[in-house]
Amino acid sequence: MGLEFLRNNGAHRMRDDAQRPLLLDNDNERDEEPEEQNNLAYEQPAEDWHPIDVDSVAVSDDWDFCPRRFIDGKDLGRTVAWLQTEDGYPIPVRLSEIGAVVMWNNTGCLRREWYTVERVVSMIVDPFPWDEVESFAAALQEKGFRLLQCQKPRRGLTYDFQEMRKATQNRSLDEMMRLEKQALVHASATPVLVDGRLESRAGGFDELNTPVVGMIKGHYRDYLHDQGWRTYYRLRVGQRTPAFFLKQKNIEVVSWYLRMGGTQSDLPNWGVVRLEIPATFFEQKLGKDWSYINRLSRVICEYRCKDTSYLRASVSLYPIQRGEECLGALFTGADTIVQRFYNLTHL
Repeated sequence: MGLEFLRNNGAHRMRDDAQRPLLLDNDNERDEEPEEQNNLAYEQPAEDWHPIDVDSVAVSDDWDFCPRRFIDGKDLGRTVAWLQTEDGYPIPVRLSEIGAVVMWNNTGCLRREWYTVERVVSMIVDPFPWDEVESFAAALQEKGFRLLQCQKPRRGLTYDFQEMRKATQNRSLDEMMRLEKQALVHASATPVLVDGRLESRAGGFDELNTPVVGMIKGHYRDYLHDQGWRTYYRLRVGQRTPAFFLKQKNIEVVSWYLRMGGTQSDLPNWGVVRLEIPATFFEQKLGKDWSYINRLSRVICEYRCKDTSYLRASVSLYPIQRGEECLGALFTGADTIVQRFYNLTHL
């Protein structure tokens, strides 16, 4: 069977207007809501919440916990074909390039220290004979592509194409997270910042001994009480909210919001990021040293991206921007990869 698998199972190309290109990065989360419990009175009781100024906090260049390595991941792909099972369920085929990079700030000189890039094909394979699937995977491997076997949606196979497509997208994103965990293992000897949630990267670092911080740019979940939101919207540049505790599925973290940029004329949530650190490290290693959170927040403000032409400059860091650019330069053009895939699979 080999590379003929798709054509022999009646696969169709996706037309240009149906390709729905997607750029996935560390801000995107899976549809499933994680199991989370929070303690908003971790640093201050609700009635005492107010913006905390970090702009004037002094941090020396040789501070032991200053992030020196920065990790970014990239998933650039789209649905390129679809086929049907014997029962008529639509099976999307997603083609992606995924990668992860470690940027190292070596005494003021930022350079790429480590990276990995892969080409992957993700699809739900359960409805098809395993010998055909294995033959297809082996043939793809020989041509530089790796087949990712997707889990079915939580309610099983469905005629909802978008839900089936989301399953392939999630699988590709999961694989990108695995590459980021490899990057974390490589970089965990020094203080490190990862662009995204720590929960998704748990297992790639030592929660007790690694000074790791996660930075989340998109805010899709409501963690705060009313006074918390009032404090959030009162933040000025260089101010943070009090820290709160989050018990997530794979890790417990201490989290807070920080405004890195923006003016009163911008949107009220402009320039605000959410930061996370492992609760085990903060409590057992640092003994709840609140000055650590203030210093870390100040350093992150100093790292903020100052390139106004960059779309997400207000919520991004310069090392992360450079990491994204480095990965982009290592990726092959999407049209080139898609056409090669079509040629290989005879679609």
